[in-house]
Amino acid sequence: MSNTRKKKQLEIPNKFKNVSGFTVTTFNNELMMVFNGFEDQDDLPEFADFVFQKINMKYWDKDKIPTVH
Repeated sequence: MSNTRKKKQLEIPNKFKNVSGFTVTTFNNELMMVFNGFEDQDDLPEFADFVFQKINMKYWDKDKIPTVH
């Protein structure tokens, strides 16, 4: 992969420049990613789209907390 393509791939929109994150593993072989520092609550869905698009992974996005039954 060329350096130009790598740079373009890693560009982060300016409104996400202050976002930071960390990961946590659980006992059930799960990985949780936590991000904070958003300028506006409405930016969260757009950021999720951005992150999962970059890693080419589908994800489930709902505006309500999921429940497990």
